[in-house]
Amino acid sequence: MLDEELKEKLSHPPRKSVNLMVKVDPSKLNFISMVVDGHGRIALPRTRSGKQGILDFLTSPDFVDDLYLILDDIKKNHDPTLEIIKDLGDNWLEAVT
Repeated sequence: MLDEELKEKLSHPPRKSVNLMVKVDPSKLNFISMVVDGHGRIALPRTRSGKQGILDFLTSPDFVDDLYLILDDIKKNHDPTLEIIKDLGDNWLEAVT
């Protein structure tokens, strides 16, 4: 028989990835993508819509706090319009459409 603590852990598996959808100023999209990508591959950027300034950032749960710090710094110093639209999480069907 499994112990209760182990059953609890198994009933809530850890997230495999964090996929943030972010809206930015379209004229700064490439800059923001390169800054995030250049920070030791904290996250992998993907342009969802260049005209609308929509980017996805795929990262490990281990690096999500670092990604938030980078995005916060970009918002304060380079693009005040930056906003996180939603966290797509492990929902790959929504993430690739």
